[in-house]
Amino acid sequence: MGPATALIFCAPVLTAQVRSVPAPRRDTVRARPDTTRRDTTAADSTRPKELIKWNETDSVMQALMSRQGYTATRYQGDQAVFNAQSHTLQLRGKKAGVSREQTVLVGDSIVYSDSTKIIVARGDTVILRDPEQQAADVIARGRMAYNVELHRGVVENITTQIAQTGENWFVGGKDAAFVSDTTRGRETAFYVRSGTITSCDDSIPDYHFRANEIKMVSKHIMVARPAVLYIGDVPVMWLPFIFQDMRSGRRSGVLTPRFGVSELFRNSPTYRRHIENLGYYFAISDYMDAQLALDWRSGSRPSSGDPGWVRLNGELQYRWLDRFMTGRFAAYRHAQRDGSSNTGISWYHDQGFSQDTHLHTDINYVTNTFIQRTTTFNPSQVLATISSHANYTTKFGPASLNLGGSNSQHPGRKEVDRTFPVFSLSAPAIAVTRWLDWTPAFSFQTNQQLNLDQTGEFTYRFFTNPQGVKDSVALKRNARQTSSSFSTPLRIGGFSLGNSFTMTDNETDAPQTFVIQDPNDSSVKTPRVFAKTFDTSIDWQPSFSLPSLIHGSLNLSPLLTFVNVDGGHGYWVRSQLSNGQFVHQSKRIQTGLSASPTLFALFPGFGSVTRFRHSITPSISYTYAPTGNLSTEFLRATNRSRQGFLGSLAQNQVSLTVSHVLEAKLKSTDTSSTAEPKKVKVLSMDFSSLTYDFERARKTHRSGFTTPNLNTNIASDLIPGFRGNVSWSLYQGDVLSDTARFKPFRENIGASLTLNSQSGIFGIFTRLFGRPVPEAHPQIEKTEPSAEDALANRVASTPVAGMTSRSRQFAMPSTQGWQLTLQYSSSRQRPPTGNGVVLDENFVELQCKPLQANPIVYQQCIDQARAQASNSLPIASGISGAPFIRIPSRDNMQSSMNFHLTPKWSGTWTTNYDFQAKKFGSHNVTLQRELHDWRAIFAFTQAPNGNFAFNFFIALNAEPDLKFNYDKSTYRPIIR
Repeated sequence: MGPATALIFCAPVLTAQVRSVPAPRRDTVRARPDTTRRDTTAADSTRPKELIKWNETDSVMQALMSRQGYTATRYQGDQAVFNAQSHTLQLRGKKAGVSREQTVLVGDSIVYSDSTKIIVARGDTVILRDPEQQAADVIARGRMAYNVELHRGVVENITTQIAQTGENWFVGGKDAAFVSDTTRGRETAFYVRSGTITSCDDSIPDYHFRANEIKMVSKHIMVARPAVLYIGDVPVMWLPFIFQDMRSGRRSGVLTPRFGVSELFRNSPTYRRHIENLGYYFAISDYMDAQLALDWRSGSRPSSGDPGWVRLNGELQYRWLDRFMTGRFAAYRHAQRDGSSNTGISWYHDQGFSQDTHLHTDINYVTNTFIQRTTTFNPSQVLATISSHANYTTKFGPASLNLGGSNSQHPGRKEVDRTFPVFSLSAPAIAVTRWLDWTPAFSFQTNQQLNLDQTGEFTYRFFTNPQGVKDSVALKRNARQTSSSFSTPLRIGGFSLGNSFTMTDNETDAPQTFVIQDPNDSSVKTPRVFAKTFDTSIDWQPSFSLPSLIHGSLNLSPLLTFVNVDGGHGYWVRSQLSNGQFVHQSKRIQTGLSASPTLFALFPGFGSVTRFRHSITPSISYTYAPTGNLSTEFLRATNRSRQGFLGSLAQNQVSLTVSHVLEAKLKSTDTSSTAEPKKVKVLSMDFSSLTYDFERARKTHRSGFTTPNLNTNIASDLIPGFRGNVSWSLYQGDVLSDTARFKPFRENIGASLTLNSQSGIFGIFTRLFGRPVPEAHPQIEKTEPSAEDALANRVASTPVAGMTSRSRQFAMPSTQGWQLTLQYSSSRQRPPTGNGVVLDENFVELQCKPLQANPIVYQQCIDQARAQASNSLPIASGISGAPFIRIPSRDNMQSSMNFHLTPKWSGTWTTNYDFQAKKFGSHNVTLQRELHDWRAIFAFTQAPNGNFAFNFFIALNAEPDLKFNYDKSTYRPIIR
């Protein structure tokens, strides 16, 4: 007997068990011609596999299937036996199948009763597909009974899978039942006895959970009890139950606490228990969520600097795309057992009011920076400043307005650096007429340094208290600098008329010693202490330039301007030495001519290089200004002496700026006419301007160089990521004084380098000699430092509050290569000369000298002082004679390395080394092992504050919160 195909129809007027199907609407999508049929690409692999090949229907069957008001049940098999009285159909065949609406059941033999709407299928493999139940295919080994109308069934030896946010869970069991709940959007509930759960898709899974009872609601929940975890066939852990929310999207619920085995079974009598993330997550709406969590550290056996603490964390995140607004607000309250506390706030907000108006804030603030530093294990939070900034931008017609500010706190210190307000108003070139362009710009800014605690002569104020005992109190020292500028340049045809006004006002509210010079006798110097110092400078700079001549070759540009005789100060100045009265200096005409040609030469190449191009771009300028004169009042206000002052001399100067580039053109394998050969920058060097004054050399009979500093930058494409810079101080002393000596002194040197297995220095010789270079991986071919690099972590602003950032696991390399980033920086200061006041920027030994009797406490004091060292200087005074601040030399190496020991072993190591202190500042080592369905991570972190932590955990990839971990955190107490 051949294959049989038939249809059974049920009229809704004859039976109430059959649901009436509304008339289908014309499918406008199917009515259109399918243009994808002409596509020669491979078939869509994401489409579900066809369970049974239905025989083609004839015109009669098509007409019956298209009748309205009926629900058709289609069946197919090699043999078919139909009992008209019982409305029972028996199908036999290698693939017998029954289909009703979207439900398809395939097996070796099928018995279908149209009266009861029950299908009983038997066979080695029975497959049920019902898209309405929102689940994958249900596979049975043996027997399955299914009600196609009520969507209920009983299965033997079931196997199915459930998708959950990208992970597939495979569920199997000996006996199971499932039912579809029509009141809850066709969700299907599975009930399994003696079942297994795993996410491993191997035929023999590497791990599985075995449970006596399992309940699953498709795309909702999965519960099993009790559950035993098996690794292979070995039971390793018993759980009273396991629960998994299978719903997509965000749901409110309990956060996963973080604690290790040592928190339950302490392995050392000195171990301090530590628990984090004990809280709740709130899914407030589609645009907002919140978290609230508690952290706790045991106060048992407290030590200095580590008394134990409780920390309450809260975080609110919001994102309204239709309002162009996103952000997060976080806060925490940290209370220690010794009574001290700290409160931290972080607020990130970004909002676009219109296409031209935007508001951006990134606020971070803590009330106790010492606790913030000593209780963290993150090296970047220990080293980074607690930075905040806000910025508002908008446009008024063609003009752009910018208003903002910033605030920086230093971990472990009270000093605050604040810049507010920062206001700027600028406009593009405004065409007043056809031949007149105007480009106005205005800016205003105030910088403040509050609670200065690093450098100063008078740190304490001494007095006698009411008990008659000598006492002292720390002085509150502040500094402020306000600057403003207004420029109105005009372009008239090819001529440019510059006109700018600038104002700078400095104020230091702290006692300071100045060495006062007599304006007429440089040998008379008197030290004097001022309780408060200030200086104001107002300047006006007009200039006039002609159109460029010989454009394209020499590029000559004539210039005419009015300059100050003393170029280091404004036209009007005032200070405490002038009793707050403004005095002015003289201006003189300065004329000049500049040229900026480009010189180049071509050289033959070798190997894979077809040609070398060496270009030199010098910028040469000549300026002349007549002799000037300064009044005695102006010299007194700026604390200068007429004797030995070189600023009044005539200027007869030549300036030179040089930039040179050596490029190599490589052979191209692309022979097309549009192909462009690849160019490699072999070496690039830029030098800052160097000025020589012939009049100065003639008068002083010494060097005529007037440039105080010289800088150079070096770069090369042969070593990706390589950047180098060196800076020199050319003169010992003030360049405007005849006592200055030309004595170059190297002050700074820096270099950064990125190496990996597919680029950089390992490809130099292969490129030059024509050998093929392996194609670089896009994720490891880096030419610039990223936000994850060691140096970037040190200076970046890290949020001080919130739980989002700490939820991330240790960053691991995603490639099979390796990468090493090295960043070296060295700075030193030219030793001072003369008999002025010299201050040390850090009083490390002086602060800790009274503690030398106790070596341990003394070393702790030294470590604390070095850890809290400031990299910033107080706002400098605008007049000479101020104290010289001596900064200790710094010599530091930052390194970050990503590597793979084997295809399954990977690691990262980030550290920095201080050559002056001759020790490492911090370490962050992470090793990761891929175990197919599991991931193991070993991590060690040592922060610059002495705290270190060791972490080990093994987590399930499909459910990272299911893990076994060991965490040990140790605080190194530092005295206050």
